[in-house]
Amino acid sequence: MGYRGYKSWRSRQWRTYQPSKYTLLTRLFGDAVGEIRKAFLELDDDAKDELFLDYGVMHGDSAERYARKTFPAWRSGATKLSGQTMERLVELVPPYLPSSIRLRILKLVLVKNKPRGTFATVKINVKEPNEGFALIDAELSRMNIKDELAYLPEKVMEAATWLYDNDVTAARAMLTEATKIENDMLKRNAIKEIELLKRTIKSGQIKSANYNVEMPAGSLVVVATSPSMLSTIFGIFK
Repeated sequence: MGYRGYKSWRSRQWRTYQPSKYTLLTRLFGDAVGEIRKAFLELDDDAKDELFLDYGVMHGDSAERYARKTFPAWRSGATKLSGQTMERLVELVPPYLPSSIRLRILKLVLVKNKPRGTFATVKINVKEPNEGFALIDAELSRMNIKDELAYLPEKVMEAATWLYDNDVTAARAMLTEATKIENDMLKRNAIKEIELLKRTIKSGQIKSANYNVEMPAGSLVVVATSPSMLSTIFGIFK
């Protein structure tokens, strides 16, 4: 019995696949797309009205009426915001986001796309740790950002440019701020944790310990162990 109404894969014309804009946004923003969706659902009435007007101009009166009618159900979770409507609306959100929300989203993007800085390893002899402690302090003092944008992957700049409605100057300024905030926070935490590690080593309570921190300005690995183990550790981290 033959099959009717179906075309085999061989008879179909292959077309170049073009990912949707929403797919591209997901590649750029990752989990932060959820934050954009959340921000859309939390827009105040004036911003929401302006966004829906834009939506109607771009996609027609019926699409605008549907969005306005369905918004309360989207917000309550009674109706799922997904598919084509989600894609179209997310594209329109950036101009209506307050600066605090944009910065929060940008930080999420930075977490998912870690900047590439320098890499350093410090080895500490737990029997004579002072030299190693001095090296740690020196490495941490160098982990300051002089040119914030030089450390960033290209896709982060693309995401920031979209988030700031193609205003490259604003995007660069906010990336600079977000990267510096991230680096300073991680560095402060690292200093506290390393001071604790120093005290523990000085007390003689541990024979070995590892510590590492990654920040936009670079990564630092600390290996504390006995002299007999340092040569092995050096071979791993050299």
